[in-house]
Amino acid sequence: MKTIFLALATAFVLFSCSPKTTGNKGIIPENANELASENLPFAVDSLQLQDSIAVAKTLKLRTSSTILLFPTLHNKTLLDSIYSPSGIKLETYSKEKLQKELVNQKEAYFSQGQEDAKEYTPDFEQTWEENSYMKVFSNQNDILTISYENDGFSGGAHGYYNILFKNFDLKNNKTIQLSDIFMDINKIDWNKILMKNFKNPDQKEMLLVDKIPVNNNFYFDSQNITFVYNQYEITAYAAGVVEISIPFSELKPYLKPEFISRNNIK
Repeated sequence: MKTIFLALATAFVLFSCSPKTTGNKGIIPENANELASENLPFAVDSLQLQDSIAVAKTLKLRTSSTILLFPTLHNKTLLDSIYSPSGIKLETYSKEKLQKELVNQKEAYFSQGQEDAKEYTPDFEQTWEENSYMKVFSNQNDILTISYENDGFSGGAHGYYNILFKNFDLKNNKTIQLSDIFMDINKIDWNKILMKNFKNPDQKEMLLVDKIPVNNNFYFDSQNITFVYNQYEITAYAAGVVEISIPFSELKPYLKPEFISRNNIK
């Protein structure tokens, strides 16, 4: 029998008008909402969905999703980029269209789970789940940073968790790439710099690679750029999410002048 965990019996999606965002897994700082709300030129709202269904005597599926709404952002290219990490691409990003997409994603997850249950069901009661959370991490100087978190469990030895950061230039309606920050990323000895600034000794002992590659999962402020590596990316699962923060003072010769000026980098 299907169970829906919602306050409204006639709707799948619980709307929230609060822009407040909170952390998870120790990644998002407690003051993220204050950072995000400081001089915000636009409103932030959210859509939330939670649902579950029993697909076998010993197996239940559960899903939870949170996505953000930006009522005053209208550039299609920018909105495509913002929602792409959540697997969403629409002609328009109205609250109604996004609500429908969340329901579609939920139904697709349940449908796949029902198919999988025909092939395998556990010997004891289990709940498999899939969760995703979209959160404002910061908004400074018309640069919006969003985190996309995913976690779940599908019957293996352990669950999974990952987080992706994306940075958006609201002034120019684009995603910020490393090429927007550095003059030539190929001239930087990334392994040397990343190894030097990998400060967590316990995580460092679980490295799976000889060289740490630079990636596109990063966030920054006026002091540092932080690269984020998920489980199994460079370390064993037990290491969790790895964050390596590099002071811009070490990278300043490689930074673009316009990036230095806009972000007040000393």
